[in-house]
Amino acid sequence: MNKVIKNILKILLIGLATTIVRIIGQLSIPAGEQTVLEPSIFAQNGTMPLAFTVYGIFAYSLIAALFLLIRGRMTGNSILQGLKYGLVCCAVWIVYLLEPLPHVAVLDRVTYPIADSAALIIMGLMLGWLFGKSECRADGPKTVFPVLPVLAVTVCFFAGRMIQYLIFDTYSSFAEKKLETVLWCLLTGVVISCVMAWLNLHINNENRIMRAMILGGLLFGVDLLLFNFFMPLVFSADIPDLILRTLVDILAVIFGCLGFSYTNLRK
Repeated sequence: MNKVIKNILKILLIGLATTIVRIIGQLSIPAGEQTVLEPSIFAQNGTMPLAFTVYGIFAYSLIAALFLLIRGRMTGNSILQGLKYGLVCCAVWIVYLLEPLPHVAVLDRVTYPIADSAALIIMGLMLGWLFGKSECRADGPKTVFPVLPVLAVTVCFFAGRMIQYLIFDTYSSFAEKKLETVLWCLLTGVVISCVMAWLNLHINNENRIMRAMILGGLLFGVDLLLFNFFMPLVFSADIPDLILRTLVDILAVIFGCLGFSYTNLRK
């Protein structure tokens, strides 16, 4: 069995384990009630557990595979390398789960972040165990915090969200909870920009456009796309609206990531 096949099987194993942890977390969440969105077709015909399992393995496996893009320049022992990646994924998922949406109950903003974080941390630990570099590289030179690029990502994300709310009227609580939604946009922009700044330290590509595509299009974009499409498994969501929300967020972050420069860390 060649190395590629072994790595694919390892990724699938991580995806399966992460999905199992997430299912256990889901079963631990108290059943809530909401009257805004109808149940999905999977919930109505009783196939949601199967659909969630299949999609979960696919989604978590793909998110886990993205770790291979950054592990070459990571520091610390192998387990810590994977844990760091799992934690930055947690940061993005948690802040999106805090979005004020009409169908989201207050309790869900606590229980779902806990369940998703547990799954992503397990994913990170397994990534470190199976794919982390055994040779521990010492920390590279200290780098200056990229204030302007971080600000650029935050501004671009915020602008993208305002375009969604004011022009496209995407699904949100903007009309009813304007201040809360605006504050969430600012918080989310800051969190995403800080995550992109950290990931930028581990991208070995000097081309500004390619680096922005890797950061915003792959490491953020694929993660967000897979995260958002867990929703149609549970609710009868407006798919065109969901696609629009996802694409605008991704394009905004890609544009903002053009401000990051290549960081030449000691190998």
